[in-house]
Amino acid sequence: MSSVDREAVDDRPRAGRVVVGVDIGGTKTALMANDVTSGEDLAHDRFPTPSDAGSEALIGDLTTAIRRLVDQVGRDPEQLASVGVAVPGQVDARAGRVIAAGNLRGWDDVPLRDILCRDLGVPVFVEQDANAAALGERWRGSAKEMNNFVFLALGTGIGAGVMINGRLHRGFHHAAGEVGNFILGREYLGENREGHGNLELLVGGPEIRHQAKRIRGEEMGAADALRRAEEDERLARMADEIADHVAIAVINIAALLDPEAIVFGGGTSSAGEDLLDRVRSRVERELSVCPALIHSLLGEDAQLHGAVFGALWELDPDLALREELR
Repeated sequence: MSSVDREAVDDRPRAGRVVVGVDIGGTKTALMANDVTSGEDLAHDRFPTPSDAGSEALIGDLTTAIRRLVDQVGRDPEQLASVGVAVPGQVDARAGRVIAAGNLRGWDDVPLRDILCRDLGVPVFVEQDANAAALGERWRGSAKEMNNFVFLALGTGIGAGVMINGRLHRGFHHAAGEVGNFILGREYLGENREGHGNLELLVGGPEIRHQAKRIRGEEMGAADALRRAEEDERLARMADEIADHVAIAVINIAALLDPEAIVFGGGTSSAGEDLLDRVRSRVERELSVCPALIHSLLGEDAQLHGAVFGALWELDPDLALREELR
């Protein structure tokens, strides 16, 4: 529980209470307001993430955006009941502390929960973004009723949210799921990667875009490049190599955890079956017991839904469980 007294929050007017979920990304920050009583999603908002401005500037922008969204849905400031925030990087969820936030400059050992509790006067849930996405998919997405699955985020970075026996597995150092650090070959050991993981550098969105531009001489997104591989032999060779690397990661995850499913999310995964078919064919040749490889149902909003669920949990765990069973 956050440092805000839950009983004090319960003294607020109950009618029309809202929670707000937040997904802080490297380029944009998205918000969603949810009605506590009905469970209805009321409105979305977003603003560019000032990734180079430091934590203080972004937190200031965030509190302003949260208040603006509450006003936008016609609620009084006192009707904000709780907030959930998904953050890229390493997060101590129990303490609500951001240890390091990926590509966000100056985000080292930031007590985000305590700052937002102080500024907004409500309970606050803070979670690593892939973990939040796993919560979202289990609540409203492809992993409903699954207790053992992995959310695999393929985007600018590569990460995973790991759900074991119905609980997130965060690891001793709060670093579980950093699969972008997988080493995919002996030749990569000891390589200077300037803080990036081996798998991330091989299949991250920037690398796919770079390869596609070199092949075609034009800018295109990672997912678009993989979709167009069906029509271009040169892109097909690149897509096969990407699928090889992703399949190796999937095989390693499946061999260690034996999940029911691996849910693919993130921008690159929007290539859809053009990517998953390639990965499945490789995985099935290597494993006698394969998890289902499925798409995220919530897409780019998976983290937002997970943040909303976390906000409901901070407000009242029984309320969050009621929502889970809707």
